[in-house]
Amino acid sequence: MKKFVALSLTFVLTCGLMTGCGGGTDTPAASQTPAASQTPAASETPAASATPDASQAPETNAVADAAMAYFAELPDDKHMINVPDLFAKMDAGEDMLIIDIRQAEDYAAGHLKGAVNIPYGTAVADALDTIPDDVPIYVNCYSGQTSSQTVALLNVAGKYATNIQGGYNGSISTAENFENYIDTEEATLPGDSYPVDPAIKEAITDYYTKATSDTFKSFNFPVESLGELVEAESDEYTILSIRQPDDFNAGHIAGALHIPFGKGMQESFSTIPTDKPVVVYCYTGQTASQTLAILRLLGYEAYNLAGGMGAEGGSGWLGAGLPVVTE
Repeated sequence: MKKFVALSLTFVLTCGLMTGCGGGTDTPAASQTPAASQTPAASETPAASATPDASQAPETNAVADAAMAYFAELPDDKHMINVPDLFAKMDAGEDMLIIDIRQAEDYAAGHLKGAVNIPYGTAVADALDTIPDDVPIYVNCYSGQTSSQTVALLNVAGKYATNIQGGYNGSISTAENFENYIDTEEATLPGDSYPVDPAIKEAITDYYTKATSDTFKSFNFPVESLGELVEAESDEYTILSIRQPDDFNAGHIAGALHIPFGKGMQESFSTIPTDKPVVVYCYTGQTASQTLAILRLLGYEAYNLAGGMGAEGGSGWLGAGLPVVTE
C-alpha cells in the first residue's frame, strides 16, 4: 500500500489532541455487547462414517469478524458517555472500571477516583488479559481522541468499553464540582484473568506499536498536510467523511467519500479503496478515531484528520480556513 510519506509534499508531524466529537446528549444503552462476543455459527457435524477433512474447513478471521461486528452491533450511545452522566454513575456507586490512558505523571497529578492508569500504547495491549470483561469500562485520555481508539480496540477484544467524551482536559477538569471526583491515589486492576483471543491480542499489539512509531503519531494526520494534498489534487489518498448527511451536504472536503458514522456503516467499507491511505474525518476527531481503529484492524492504512472538520475560529479543517465544497 502506498504511503503518504512517498508524496512530494512536506508533512508536519503532529501529536495534536482533540475534543470529543458530537453525541454529547446520547443516552447510553442499558447494556452493551462487545464486538468480540459475537458467537460464530456452529459448524456442521460430519456424518459418523465420514472422516473430516481439515483442508475443507472454512477459513475464519477472528480479527476481521470482531472488527466488522463493532459497527454491526454499535449501541445507541455509540460507545460514548458525557461527564455529567459518568459522575451520576459514580455517585450511584455503580460497578465499573475507569481506565486513564494518559501518561503516568499526569495520572499521578490527579485522576478520576478509582481510575487505573494504563498509558496509551502497547501497555494497553499487554494488559488485555487482565482488563475485566464483566463490568462496564470507561476510558479517558486528554481530550477524547486516543481514548476513542482504545475503546474501539477494547470492544473488539471483548470488553464493555465506553469513551469519556472530551477527556480529562476537555471535559472532566472543566465540569462543575469535578474536584469531588478526583484524587491522587493509585488504583490497580483486580488481578484476575480475562483471556483474549490470541489473534486479536496480536493485532491490537501491532496497532499500538505502529501508533507510537508512525510518522503521524497516534495516527493523527495534520490538517495542513491534507490541505496541501487537496490543493494538489493528489489521487494517492482517500478522504472519508463520516459526518451525518445534512452536514456533509452543507459542505465537505473536496473528493471525500461519505459513509455516515453509525450502526451498520461497516456494510459500506467495501467502497473504500484498499490500495491507498485513508484519512477519516468527523466533527472534531472522536468518532473518526473509533473508525480508523476498526479500519486498521481490517487492513486499511487509516488516519484521523486532526481536529476533524472543526469550526471557523477554532481547530480542524475550518479552523485552518480551508475550503469546502457541496457537490
